[in-house]
Amino acid sequence: MQPMTSSESTLPLQPLIKALVEFHKTVPAINKTAKAQYGDFADLETVLSTVTPHLIKNGLVLSQVFEPNAVSQEGSPILTTRLIHISGAEIVSRLPMVIAKNRNILHDFGSSCTYLKRYSILACLGLTADMDVDGDFADRAEIATAKPAAKIEGVDDKDQPLAKEDRDDCLSLIQELSPEGLQSFLAAFRSNFRLASDARIAPILTGVKHRDWVLQNLKHHV
Repeated sequence: MQPMTSSESTLPLQPLIKALVEFHKTVPAINKTAKAQYGDFADLETVLSTVTPHLIKNGLVLSQVFEPNAVSQEGSPILTTRLIHISGAEIVSRLPMVIAKNRNILHDFGSSCTYLKRYSILACLGLTADMDVDGDFADRAEIATAKPAAKIEGVDDKDQPLAKEDRDDCLSLIQELSPEGLQSFLAAFRSNFRLASDARIAPILTGVKHRDWVLQNLKHHV
């Protein structure tokens, strides 16, 4: 989903654009410094710590707030990101939050915040940061081409194979854990399913019983 970006300031945008050009001349690449079992990635903290000094140097600042959904009070809130120049000119991005249903509400909200804050910042600044799903959660091609699992007659529901969409959802939720939370989660998963201490988790996460365990236990490792 692309954020809705616009300029809401009545002030000329030239100073902001000039500052943004100077920002791009000096801002370094956003490194994947967060460590996890599934590989390295650029988390929100890394993105902010990389861009903030260069924004300040050029008279720019980022602001992110939540606004109520104007369409429906029961709808998901709107994440509003502002790139503001000291002249008062600003660029505004409004992105409806996508929050999963029927899971731990607070965890789902936190996961959505982390993802969308990062993506909105990068979109406003015209930057990218790779989010590699490698290492323990390797083989993106295999995940992308997997077909939904067909139910097997005569097999208990908990032992049924996991559909691709459910598996992808589980992997996405796991990836949002902090490095410390991820390590404790992986240790608990291995212990519960009697795996070796160095067993890779992604190839094992193939059944309904694995999904159910993940959804029940993620909240303990946030």
